[in-house]
Order: sequence, then structure tokens, then C-alpha cells
Amino acid sequence: MKKLIPYICVVVCGLIIAIGAEIFFPQKETRIWHHETEGLEYCENTKQGEFCTHLPLVIIDTKGQELDFVTEVLASMKIIDQEGGHNHLDGEASMETDMLIKMRGNSSSRFDKKQYRLTFVDASAYGKETTNLQQLEHVSYKIMGMPSESEWVLNGPFLDKTLIRNYLMYNLSGEIMEWAPNVRYCEVFLNGEYKGVYLMLETVKADKDRVNLAVLNGKNTGTDYMVARERAGDTSYPLDNFGTYAGKTYNELGIVYPGARSGRTAEQLEFIRQDIGAAEKMLYSLDYDDQKIGYKSAIDVDSFVDYFILNEFALNVDGGGLSTYMYKKVRSGFTMGPVWDFNNGFDNYEYYSLREDEFYMITKPWYVMLLRDEEFVEQIINRYSLLRQGVLSEERIDKIIDDTIGFLGPAIERNDRIWGYSYQDGWLDNLDMKLQPLDYDRNPENYEEAVEQLKSCIHRRGEFLDKNIHVLRQFCAESKVKEWN
Repeated sequence: MKKLIPYICVVVCGLIIAIGAEIFFPQKETRIWHHETEGLEYCENTKQGEFCTHLPLVIIDTKGQELDFVTEVLASMKIIDQEGGHNHLDGEASMETDMLIKMRGNSSSRFDKKQYRLTFVDASAYGKETTNLQQLEHVSYKIMGMPSESEWVLNGPFLDKTLIRNYLMYNLSGEIMEWAPNVRYCEVFLNGEYKGVYLMLETVKADKDRVNLAVLNGKNTGTDYMVARERAGDTSYPLDNFGTYAGKTYNELGIVYPGARSGRTAEQLEFIRQDIGAAEKMLYSLDYDDQKIGYKSAIDVDSFVDYFILNEFALNVDGGGLSTYMYKKVRSGFTMGPVWDFNNGFDNYEYYSLREDEFYMITKPWYVMLLRDEEFVEQIINRYSLLRQGVLSEERIDKIIDDTIGFLGPAIERNDRIWGYSYQDGWLDNLDMKLQPLDYDRNPENYEEAVEQLKSCIHRRGEFLDKNIHVLRQFCAESKVKEWN
């Protein structure tokens, strides 16, 4: 027995180390791409007038209530998602729930194909204990193979005729960064009317399966938190932080978590304001690149590097300035992200054509200073070169696009039957020819042209970055006229 003791100790220590590693260094989950689902076949030989799809089918009933961008209404939803089978309107529901629903989106609010924010609730007490919809208890469901949650977004690609941009970039980002929203394709019926192909998205939220922040207990002033940069007036709790009142940043930084439902305190809100201010004072200072008192002690550098690369690669002009998230855990640095909204990516911006031979993240809040540091720039260059050999390689992305088109199949034609008129409406016309004259027509006339436009933009953008990513070194070059170097 004595001879076995050392071996037992080794085994026990190994188990302790393994468990500790899982707790403190959890393994990143393998990203699930919806188009790689096996066993799905297109519907065939259906009766005339009978709707059938191989995609999950989402059916929403607002009980006669009109939807808008202000007021949430109580509605019901069911999802028909027969694994490996065909989904019909009269099929057996995989899940059913009451929910709060309202329209969402900023620029997309003008499009005919609307987007919706969903919150699953228990409405059994409605009209009894409460008449306030906001008091209804949230309930979580696992839907379409994604982790259980109560808050979701139905994203309806309208400007993006390919239906692919958000799907592609959320999944690529999820392979690269700590977390990015999971996404699944589906087809939607609203009050009995077919609304086309949608993406069911996870929202950006503090949750163990999303942005894993500590649950607020209300006892301590210090807290994990998440903020978002948006247009002025678009955040729920805007901060008067150093970057704002000193004129170092633009747009509005507001608190996403902890929210009002979390029981946050005034002391915690002030802690967040001062904590962000302290980091900005480090960054916008003469000692910004000092190893001990500079920005490196306040941020997770890797996340800022990856966020920069993903948004530059996608030509996402809003990245870093709008729909821009950042979070911080107690006793750790700021993490940039998660990413959000690539509908305008890859030259799909509505107002003017973006130049594929320019950098767009270089003027964004915080990045204008980070790029002055040689180490940060070199990390971007090296990381980009590595990603282009694998996750972001042209060959891989082309295959993903082709395979996704094959996966969607007849759903593309069904979607175009109701939204195809938008090909002729010139949504990508240049509204200000003086700002950026067009050198080609960006408005595709059919789905095939839209796909070719997406692919060619990805190829041109990748070629530019491959040849010019090292040019970022100019922003950290020593100069007598540069304030911080």
C-alpha cells in the first residue's frame, strides 16, 4: 500500500491541476456553423400552397397589436425545428413561449424588412398579480442548438442581399475572440404573413454562456461591468467619463451591465465612471506606453488587437465608434468587444462607397492612442499575418460563402420573392457624390451579382491589408511634431 501512495498522490494532484485549469483557464468551445449541419435536405413534393422548409421555422403572433420601436408588446412565439427533418406551419413545435417583442435597429429602421428584439417571459400572471409588462419574469430556452437564454434578436438582412455578412463575421469572430454572438438561420412568419429569411442572434449580455461577468450582489462597490459606445442619446445610462469631457473620444459611452434589473447602486455607477476615467487618463497621457503606469496595465491587449483586425478586414466603418462594446472584470483589464453588427461591412454601407485601400479604425476612440505604441502595432501585424494563414484565409472564406449558399438553397428564392424588389431600388446609391464618387455600380441586380460583389470586396480588402498592414508603423514613428512620441 505504501508503494501506491506516491502514485495516488500523483493522480490526485493531476486531477486537482486539471480541475483548476478548467476553472481558471476554461477551454474555448468549438464554434458551430449552421451551414455545416448534417442530414438536412430541401423540401420536395409538397402540396401546392403548403409551406415547407429545412430551416427552423419561427411563428410569431402579436394578437392584433401593432409593433413599433418604442413599446414592447406581449406576443407568443413557437419554433418548429425538427432535427434533420422538414418544418411545416402545422408541425409540432420544438418550443413555445410568451414573449415581449418590439422593433429594433437604427439605420435599419427605415427598411421594409424589420428587425425585432425578443424577450421570453412567463405571462401566466399577466392581468392578475401585475399589469406592468416589465415586471414579468424572464424565462430561458435553448433554441436552435444555442445555449439557453431569454433575450434574442431576429436580424432580417435587407441591405445585405447575400444574407451572409453578419453570419460570416459573427462566426469568424467567435473563432478568434473570447466570445461573439451565436447565430442561426431561420424563416419567419409574423401574424400569418411570410417575412423571409432571418438570423436568430444571441444578444450581447452578461451571462455565463455569453459575456461571462460576475453576478451583481449589491454589497460591493467594485463590480464587473460592460459599456457600449453609441450615438448620443442611444445609451441607457450615459457616462460623463474623462474621455468625453476632455474631448479625447466621441459619441456616447453608456452602461450595459449592471442594468436597472440587476439592482445596481449609485456607488457602483460612480465606481464604473471613475474606473474608465482612470484607464483613459493612462492612455491619453505622455506615459501612455509605460509598462507599469501606461495602458498595458489597464487593458487586455489581445482583445483590442483582434477587434481591430476583424473590423478593418470587414470594412466595418462603425466598428470602434458605434455598436461598440467593452467590458471589465474586477481585478482584470478592459476587454474589447464583443463585436456587433456587420450589416454594413464589405462595402455595403448605404450612403457612400468605402475605399478598400484605407484604414478606418485608426481614428477610433482609444485606438488613436494605442496605434502610437510600437509594440501594439507589431502585435497587430503579426496577428493579422497568422490569421490570414488560417481563419481569415481567402480560400476558407470563399468556401464558407459557397457552402452557406448551398445550405440556404430554396430559402434564398423564397426570401427574394417578397424582398427582391429592393434590387431595383438603388439602396447602395451614393447619396453624396462630392463625398466619395463611385467608380462602379454597387447596386446588384440579382442574388448572383450580390454574392460576386461580396467576394470581390473580400478579395480586394484582403489583398490591400496583406500588402499594407505594415504601413500602420507610421503611426508610432518617432517625430518632433508628434505630441506623444
